[in-house]
Amino acid sequence: MKKYISLLAAAGLAASPLLAQDAEWETEGLTDDAITIGVMGPFSGNASSYSKALIGMMAYYDKVNEEGGVHGRKLVAVQEDTACDSAKGLAAAKKLISQDEVFMLQGNSCSGVALALRPTIEEAGLPWIVAHAVSDSISDPLAGNIFHGVPTGRANGRAMAAFVLSKPDTSNVAIIEHSNDWAHSYSNPARDYLEENGVAPSLELTMERGQTDATAQVLKLRQEKPDFIIAALYEAETAIFLRDLKKYGMGDVPVMGTAGTDLENTLKRTGDFDTVKNYYVIHSYVDNLDGPLMQPWGEMIHKYYPDEELSTFSFVSIGSAEALVSALEAVGPELTRSKLMAALEEVRDFDTGILSDPITWTADDHQGVKGSAVAGFVDGEPTVLKAWGQPY
Repeated sequence: MKKYISLLAAAGLAASPLLAQDAEWETEGLTDDAITIGVMGPFSGNASSYSKALIGMMAYYDKVNEEGGVHGRKLVAVQEDTACDSAKGLAAAKKLISQDEVFMLQGNSCSGVALALRPTIEEAGLPWIVAHAVSDSISDPLAGNIFHGVPTGRANGRAMAAFVLSKPDTSNVAIIEHSNDWAHSYSNPARDYLEENGVAPSLELTMERGQTDATAQVLKLRQEKPDFIIAALYEAETAIFLRDLKKYGMGDVPVMGTAGTDLENTLKRTGDFDTVKNYYVIHSYVDNLDGPLMQPWGEMIHKYYPDEELSTFSFVSIGSAEALVSALEAVGPELTRSKLMAALEEVRDFDTGILSDPITWTADDHQGVKGSAVAGFVDGEPTVLKAWGQPY
């Protein structure tokens, strides 16, 4: 279905006042010609490649602004760097809320940081659309002002395990992961799906962030001889793990990675196609990055950020920005924070034209995207897949 918010719901939003905080709070960060949006992300540090998601999102803001904005208001991004560090992220959130007094927040890579921010943002009450970080605990338990605009770890973890089991004769599955909440947000739902289908992980290993050698883990895997490996690792550690798999003769074992890695970036990090030829990742999109369905989005990013090098991360946050604009349009010119949050809860089957699954938010469920595709190299080319051997 194409994107929409029901006209009846929109009319209700415009007609009835919503119980919330005082009138000044309701319109804080809002002027006659601007909506200020706090955009937090790792614009520096080891995880800075994730900030590409926020560049893509802000390019969409620029597109909307060039077309006249929303009811005459421009979307004004106020950037703050978290460096994928919880302490820096908390300082950034407090600055955006108390000093910059933004109307709302959108963005956030790095689940650990987003989890650290949740209590502060939930208490502040302003709308927050999580546009990249995936941990379910960011938006579950339900908080009235927090909305997830990408597949969460639960959705992705189950999609990962479903893809693994779609490979014929797969019964021996190993898991390697970081020990943080981000990794568990993928691995725990994957375990649940495996066990629901009669497969218990044969080996479960930990590789910590910052670890520069995976020899010990790979040697244990070589002894176990798994049919498939699920890897809930960040991109830097994924490259090290894949390198050592190949080094110890396990390069032919397929590895299923998370949305925290990028197929092309991982190839660049390893510098060797043979190292990544059997690596698969969660892929949230309707097409390959260079496919015809994605090309207009890449052109949009380059229009406003001409020197930006595109990766899988570049597109992941755009869909939630589209849903935001749709909700803003539904509210009308008499915008308040409470009206926006009510409008977001009316988003149904919102086809972004970019994410593989639609966005639906309701009053009872703010985790908007329930599934994902997978990408891997097929005959040497990045390919979007529904299941093993089945193109999307």
